[in-house]
Amino acid sequence: MTAKIGIAGALELLEGLDSETRERILGEIQAQQPQIYEQLRVGLLNIENLLSLSDDKLRELLGAIPKEKWARALRACSTEFKEKVLMNLPTRARTEMEELIQLVGPQPLAEVRRIQSEIALEARTRFEGK
Repeated sequence: MTAKIGIAGALELLEGLDSETRERILGEIQAQQPQIYEQLRVGLLNIENLLSLSDDKLRELLGAIPKEKWARALRACSTEFKEKVLMNLPTRARTEMEELIQLVGPQPLAEVRRIQSEIALEARTRFEGK
């Protein structure tokens, strides 16, 4: 088994745990294997995981995060995720977001990933346990 398959499997298991158990396990991994912990932390904060959010929750998240952050984050998302986000905006806001995505232009990938992680963290904080 390669490390990539191992990380993917670990992420799947961690995502299925309650937050207290997940944080305890991550704390143990952080103490013993900091590099693996960092891979797991980043993987758990993947914006594409928000595809499973209900439309109501996604709309709440859209209202809580500035449009410019969404525009930057969406530049490097899958078409499926981008469409889900845009379909949860009113028509005028959707048009504005599409224009803003074009206006922000290309961004450094590291910056886009950081913003995506911030959005995913906000979603986790807001909706975990609900």
